[in-house]
Amino acid sequence: MKPAGPARHGEAGDFMGAFVALLAGIGAVSAWCAVVLIRRGRRGATDNADGLLIEQAARLRAQQSRSAGLDFRAHPHGRPGSGPRRH
Repeated sequence: MKPAGPARHGEAGDFMGAFVALLAGIGAVSAWCAVVLIRRGRRGATDNADGLLIEQAARLRAQQSRSAGLDFRAHPHGRPGSGPRRH
């Protein structure tokens, strides 16, 4: 027969140590992600001219995309009077 005392206690301690290490790793990664996201959120508008032009172009493309999407929903088969008509 095997003694049940110290061997089983050591295995449970190893499991708990690995579990605590896993939780500590997950916590460290979560904290790092939070720091990165907070730092990104604190950045204000771009200060240089190239960045401002890029942001302006992106806003214009987004506005055109939204208006094109609204136009498509209003006229899914094309605008009235555009394209061939079937009677």
